[in-house]
Amino acid sequence: MARFDVHLMPSGDLALDCQSDQLEYLASRFTVPLVPEDEIASRIAVLHPTFEVSGERLVMATHLSGAVPARVLGTAIASLKAHEYEIQRALDTLTGY
Repeated sequence: MARFDVHLMPSGDLALDCQSDQLEYLASRFTVPLVPEDEIASRIAVLHPTFEVSGERLVMATHLSGAVPARVLGTAIASLKAHEYEIQRALDTLTGY
């Protein structure tokens, strides 16, 4: 698993892995759901950046972030590593820097 990889969960949902790769040994991963744009009624641009994954525009639902067991993360289907700045900015906004 790599930081900023997008994983297809068994439920069909997409999760963005935001945990440091230095903590690979932990049995959990800090993730943020990626959801279709119409599922976030009132977006805050800095908190909810949008990305294209497999041809679909998805919103980083940062306010719904949390830990999941690493074993439930499905296959990595994409990487958002190129968007590290926007992702980190959203996480910093949520946590107060």
